[in-house]
Amino acid sequence: MKVYIMTDMEGISLAYYWEQVKGGEPFYPRYQKILTMETNAAIEGAFMAGASEVVVNDGHGGGGREYNLIWEDLDQRAIIEKPDSAANIMPSLNVSFEAFLLVGYHAMSGTPMSVMPHTQNSKKWQSFRLNDRECGELSQMALIAGEFGVPVAYVSGDRAAVAEAKTFFGDDLPATIVKEAHANGRITSLNPRESARRIRRDVEKALKQPKRKPYYFPGPYRMEIEFKSKEYADELNGNPKMTRVNDTTVAFTSERASNILEL
Repeated sequence: MKVYIMTDMEGISLAYYWEQVKGGEPFYPRYQKILTMETNAAIEGAFMAGASEVVVNDGHGGGGREYNLIWEDLDQRAIIEKPDSAANIMPSLNVSFEAFLLVGYHAMSGTPMSVMPHTQNSKKWQSFRLNDRECGELSQMALIAGEFGVPVAYVSGDRAAVAEAKTFFGDDLPATIVKEAHANGRITSLNPRESARRIRRDVEKALKQPKRKPYYFPGPYRMEIEFKSKEYADELNGNPKMTRVNDTTVAFTSERASNILEL
């Protein structure tokens, strides 16, 4: 059984504001350790469930040129990769994989009572719609995996992210909630060691269940990105793939799910 783990950082335990998950900030190294700890727990859970190979993708963009995961502290059995762009976000994912895990994930932009909700660029993007349905990074990643027949088997993140995942992938989706938001922007969180213990347990249990159905529907796909201001939409003027919908919104189309982020 080959398992692919896609990681993000806003959904790890204890993190609740942007500087904690952004490379170069003083708090960032502490949260790299938590991300690595929770990812190691998922790796171990996968191998305990019988995985023959585990690939880990360092998917969080906040590190700039840095890796977010501390690779030298990562379980040495895992194969590691870093995407080169949103257009090639999971380079080694293919039909040979049986399960897709999303670790450290957050809810889409605009989600109430959620921790650092956003879709791709938190500064620029207001929303992302795919075939007239608003969606975030969870469903984007799942659809790309679904093109290869690989189902989402598990998600970890804050309570709102897990609720969003279940809306798209089914109420019975195995998941671990590591924290939840307060109205003032703060959180209630598990201790990272407890988060890791639960992730390890829940991943093992998830991968021992019957294989889930991939999240997939065939194209063509029409994407609409609404930006937070006109100037951000203007940056795409001249892009032959784009159609201007209004001052703040652009649209583009794709025949393949793997190209839905190829701006």
